[in-house]
This record gives sequence, C-alpha cells and structure tokens, in this order.
Amino acid sequence: MRNANIPALNVSPVASVVEGARRFAARHGLTTRDHWDYSRVVVAPEAVAKVGAAYMALPFMTNDAPRAWKAMAEETARQFEFLTAPESAGGMGITVTVEDADPYDTSAPGGTRAFFDDVANGRMRVMSTAVTGSHFMFSDDVNDMFRAVHDVFGHAGTGRGVDRHGEEAAFRRHSLMFSRLAQRALATETRGQNHAMIAAGGEFQDQKIAVLPHWARDFRTVAPTTLADYRATLTQAAAFHAAQGLAA
Repeated sequence: MRNANIPALNVSPVASVVEGARRFAARHGLTTRDHWDYSRVVVAPEAVAKVGAAYMALPFMTNDAPRAWKAMAEETARQFEFLTAPESAGGMGITVTVEDADPYDTSAPGGTRAFFDDVANGRMRVMSTAVTGSHFMFSDDVNDMFRAVHDVFGHAGTGRGVDRHGEEAAFRRHSLMFSRLAQRALATETRGQNHAMIAAGGEFQDQKIAVLPHWARDFRTVAPTTLADYRATLTQAAAFHAAQGLAA
C-alpha cells in the first residue's frame, strides 16, 4: 500500500551497491528493473505471526527442496565473486573479512550505520558461521558468503536496517539477484526464519530445508490491508530505522 500523503522513510542506500547490483543483473540476464520503493516497505504485525507459523509447520526437509538450496549456494558464490573481484576485473572490489565476534552491534545506535559506512568505503566484516553453528545444506564458506552478499545487496542496497521491516526490504531487493528456483530457498532462509524468530520472541528457530507455501512467499502477504494500519506500521518502521542511526 502506498499513499503520497504519508511520509516515507528517509533511506540512503549505498550508491556503489545500487550500481553494482544493476551491473550484476545485466551481466547474468536478470531483471534490471527494480520493483519496489524501499522507503515504504513494511510488514503488517499479523503477517509476522502468520508467516512464522507457516515456517514452523514445515517439515525439516522435503525431497524437492535441496535443488533450490543447491541453486542458492551456486548463485551466492557467483554474487560473492562479483562483490570481491577487483574493479579492474569488473567486480565491486569490496574486501570481506570473517571474524569470530559480531563485527557490528546492530542492537546499539550506530551499529548498522557503521556497516553502511564500511561498505561505502569498500570493506565489510561478517561473523563466522564456524562460530555461530554450521548450516545443514551450505558449507561454512558458502554461508559466510551469503551473510556478506545479503547484507550488502539487501541492506546496504536499500538503505534499510535489520529490523523486521528492513529485513523484508532486504529480502525483496536481494531476491531480484537470484533465479526463481533459488528464490524458493531464499524466502525460507530470510523471510521465513525472520518471521518465525520474531513470532517466538526473538529466539532463533530450527532450520528448515523446505519451501514455504506460495502465499507465504508472495510479497502481498505481508502488506497492511488498511490505510490506518499502513500509517501505524510505517511509523513503527521509522522508529526502528532512526534507532539504528539510519535516518538523516
């Protein structure tokens, strides 16, 4: 839902990331047309519980799901190669380091802003998967790569933070860089896990290698249904955004 009379969030995506995502899409035959006004992406409160419940209802693994995760792993590695390749070789030239401690305290004012500033200056840090616990389908290296590309292309590329609304914006933006097959895994890994965690009071839920039902992957699922709900939800998103040091 969009209304010109309701002020949008003041977002400042990293310009080099926006351009890099466009170049990557053109190189790999993906759409270069962005679908969303990321300053207005929000998640209705009832959608968190609904999508979270759908995630928790999934079995641990379904027979058809590994294909999607395999595609996501391969495409993540391709994105990471582009992210880190020197500019002289057609990449973005961002240096990524993997660390044993959380490099950006996004729960504190300025933590997310520090990450954005690092990316704008051609560097970033991610917390090691080996420390936090391995992924069932991805190697530790691939999962570290995913953390890097998702944070850069999803968050720095939209100017949105790590709250529930910013995660939705990051999911939408980053999904444009994946094939349709890989998008099925991405939805479970991002939207599904995030909503399940929030619905459970912030506790990370068991990992699933299963595809969310189509309705739970649909972007319209999370949209507020009334103008009053949209206004209230955008006000909440603005408060989260400001608390992370992202509002001008």
